[in-house]
Amino acid sequence: MDQQEPVLQGICCEVSNCVHNNGNSCCTAPGIHVRSQSADPEKTMCETFTEI
Repeated sequence: MDQQEPVLQGICCEVSNCVHNNGNSCCTAPGIHVRSQSADPEKTMCETFTEI
């Protein structure tokens, strides 16, 4: 990880087709918004996701 690259501490992401994923499972978005998926309350969905 580049020391200058802004990442959200404590936020790991496995979604590789998001523009905010730096390829090392770190999120580079300035902030995120997460909500529950109505179909499965145990799962969450990041509303900051933007497809590459």
